Amino acid sequence: MANLGANPSCVEVVQAIEDHLPALYFTFGRAKTELLAEELGREWDFLTPAEKRRVNEIVSGAEEKNPGLFGPRRANLRLLLQQGIAYHHAGLAPALKDLVERLYEQRLIYVLFCTETFAVGVNFPAASTVFDTCRKWDGREFRPLLNREFFQMAGRAGRRGYDAVGRVYIRMDQKYIEQTGFYSEKQVEPVRGRLMISPNTVLSLIYWKTDEEINRYLEQNLSNYQKRREERQLRQELTVVEQKLAGLSHHFCQEIYTPACQLLRLKLKKELQSLSRSRKRRRPGSKERREEIRHILKAKQKDCNYRLCVEASQQQAVLQDKRSRLSKRLKALERHARDYEIEFNRVWDLLEVLDYVDGRQLLPRGLFALHLHVQEILVTELVFNGLIRDQEPAFVAAVLAGVDYIPGRDESTAPCEFDLSPVAALCDELREMGVPEHFRIWSPLPAALAAAWCKGASFENLLAVTSLQEGDVFSLLRRTIDLLRQIERAAGQDVVLRRQMEAIRRALDRDEVAVLGI
Repeated sequence: MANLGANPSCVEVVQAIEDHLPALYFTFGRAKTELLAEELGREWDFLTPAEKRRVNEIVSGAEEKNPGLFGPRRANLRLLLQQGIAYHHAGLAPALKDLVERLYEQRLIYVLFCTETFAVGVNFPAASTVFDTCRKWDGREFRPLLNREFFQMAGRAGRRGYDAVGRVYIRMDQKYIEQTGFYSEKQVEPVRGRLMISPNTVLSLIYWKTDEEINRYLEQNLSNYQKRREERQLRQELTVVEQKLAGLSHHFCQEIYTPACQLLRLKLKKELQSLSRSRKRRRPGSKERREEIRHILKAKQKDCNYRLCVEASQQQAVLQDKRSRLSKRLKALERHARDYEIEFNRVWDLLEVLDYVDGRQLLPRGLFALHLHVQEILVTELVFNGLIRDQEPAFVAAVLAGVDYIPGRDESTAPCEFDLSPVAALCDELREMGVPEHFRIWSPLPAALAAAWCKGASFENLLAVTSLQEGDVFSLLRRTIDLLRQIERAAGQDVVLRRQMEAIRRALDRDEVAVLGI
C-alpha cells in the first residue's frame, strides 16, 4: 500500500507501481478510460525507439486494411499508442479494439485503461490490475462491486511464466474511505439462474414438446433448482433453530413473566425509567402506566438465580429473530415457486388472443414468430401488417434498426427521412391489446443511421450525424443484419419476402460492418 495523498491521480498511481507493469487500469465509464489515458499520456512515454518503430509498423498495417481507422474521433488514441498507452471499451470500432489487443499481446502497451468488458471472455493477463474505483453505476444507482465482479477483473493480474505473483491495486480516496471495497474469495456470490419466458419460448415448447416435457422444462431449470436447494437449506436451518429454542425452555420455571419473575420485573423497570423521562411524562396515559408498573413491582420477587434466565432469554430473542427471517424467506420462495408456470400460461393466453396459436396448434403468425428470437410479436406484426413487406430497402432497414433498441440518455442522431409514425401507431395498438412493454420495444432514434448505411453512405458519414460511438453504430447494424437473417428463416416458402430481406441484409453487410473485414 502506498500513501499518495487524499485523492491520488492516475499518474501518481502508475508512478507508484511502475516496477509492476504492464497494468490493466479498470474504470467504469468509457469517457473515463479516455480521460485517464490522456492524463497519463501528458506525463509518460513508456516505449523505446525500437518499440515505437514496431508500433508504427503494426498501426500502419492496420490502417492499410481499414482506411480511416482512427478518424477524427480517435486521433488521440493513435498518439497514445506511440507512448505505450491505450484505452479499450465497447464504443471503439471492432478494428480498433483488435489493434489495441494485438499491441497489448505483443507487450507494446504498458498501461491499458479499460472497462470491465475487457475482463469478460478475453484472456489478456497483466502484471498488475488497478481499480480506479470500487463503485459502479448499475443502471439504477451507484453500488459497490460484488465479490464476483471484483475477482473477475482482479484475476487478470499475474502472467504465467513472467510474474511470480499478480498484484492488485485499488485507488483509495481517503476522503471517502467507506466507498472502498474489501473483498473475500470465500464470499463470492453464486450465479443466479433466471429463465426468460418469451413468446418464442412458449411457441417452441408447445410446438416441439409434450405437456409432460413442458412441465419438466419449467420445473427443472437452473433457477428453480437453486430455489429448491435454498428451500432445503432454509428448512434445515429452521429445524436447528427450533431445536435450540426448545433446549432453552428448561431454563424457565412456571412463574415466568409473572410479577414474581425477574425477567418481567427487569423489563418493567426499564419501561418505568423510560416513561419517567421528561419528554414522556406528560404523554396521555403515561401517568396511569407508571402507577400500574409500580403496583406490579410491589409484588414479592421470587428468590432464584435469575441471571441464567436472563442469558437464556437473550439467546431466545436472537434465535426468534433468526427464525422470523428464515420463515419470511421460505414463504417468499414458496410464493414464487410457480412463477415460471404462471408466466408461461400468461404468455400463452396472450398469443391466443393475438391469433398466434389455437390451443396447441400454431397459426400462421405463430409459425412465423417461431423462427424469431427478438421482439417476436412486434416483428411478426410489422410483417403481417404490411409495414415492411414490399417497402423500400432503406425504409425497412430504418424500421428494423429500432427493434429492441433502448436509447441512452445522451444519444442523438439526425432526423430520419421516412415517416415512421405507422410503426409507432402499431406499438400503441399492441399496448392497447395487452402486449407488455418488454415485448414491443422499438425506437426511431437509429433509423437515420440504418437508412443511410443501406443507401451506401460511408461509416464516417454515419458518425458525422450521430452522438453514438463507432462500436455502438457497428453493434446496431450487426443486430439489424441478424434480425434480417431471422426474418429470412421465418419467411419459409414466402420467396418474395425472403429475397427482399436477403437483399437488404447484403446491402448492410459491407465494408467496416462486415464481420470478415475485422
